[in-house]
Order: sequence, then C-alpha cells, then structure tokens
Amino acid sequence: MRRALVISVSLVALLAVSTAASAAELKVGVIDVEYVIQKSKAGEGAKKKLKKLFDQKQKELDDKQKALLDLKKQLENPSDMMTDKKKKELVNDYQKGLLELQNSFLENQQALQKKEAELMKPILKRLEEVLTKMAQDEDYDLIMNRSQNGVLFTKPTHDITEAVLKALDAK
Repeated sequence: MRRALVISVSLVALLAVSTAASAAELKVGVIDVEYVIQKSKAGEGAKKKLKKLFDQKQKELDDKQKALLDLKKQLENPSDMMTDKKKKELVNDYQKGLLELQNSFLENQQALQKKEAELMKPILKRLEEVLTKMAQDEDYDLIMNRSQNGVLFTKPTHDITEAVLKALDAK
C-alpha cells in the first residue's frame, strides 16, 4: 500500500514537471490593441477625420439649437402685438424644432459610428496581418489582447505592444 502511494506521488510529480516544462516552452505575447490603434499613424489619421466630421455635425446642431433658443425667447417674452394664433404657431414650430434637433442628434451619432467603423476596418485588417506575420516570424504560440477582461497582469517581457505599433506604422 505504501509502495502504491509512493508510485502515485511520483507519477503526479512527474506529470507536474512535464506540464511545467511544456508551459515553459509556450511563447506568449500580450498587446494593448486600443493603444496601438490610437497611437498608430493610421489611427491618428482616422481620429482627425472623425474629429473634422464631428465638428461639422456639431456646428449644424449648434445652429439649429440657436434658432430654437431664439424661438423660445420669443415665446417667453411675447410682444404685445402677438396674437394667440401667432403664439400657437410659434409653440408648434418650437416643438417641431425640438423633435428635429433630437432626430438630427441621433442621426449624427449613427453617422459618426458608421464612419468610425468604416475608418477602423482597414486599420484592424492591417493589424491582423501584422500580428499574424509577427506570430509566424517570432514563433508565438499565443497573442492575447490586454484590453480584454481576461488579461489582468503580464510580465513586461510578454508585452509586444510597442513592437506591434512600430510594425504597423512601418508600412
């Protein structure tokens, strides 16, 4: 019985050593994809295009909002000459304007999201190519995204973020 226990413990120890040895051979890389996209030349270019589009859309919204505020002031401080019919028309125009402003805001958000996805698609494709080549050339078994909730800590030796950024910007 004692001999069986010793054999069992020996087998467990041998299995643990062989598992540790195979884990030591595993080459893992960790990358912060969000950082790479934001800091890359292509990512910065996309960010500038989005900002330009956002500023343009925001100016349109600001103009509509200013017109509504002017209408609201007319309603809050009606002139003595304003008829009830004219006041009702202004109220209707104001309510219609509010709805249009809300719709414009939502449409602008959707347009910006669509444009962002459109601009990110080639960057993400290029990033995938860079990562695949790096994994093949440097014999990585696994490359993980630090931005995802699965990677809480990694040794700095496993972090390949800057190398990926450099490779992405190289072309």
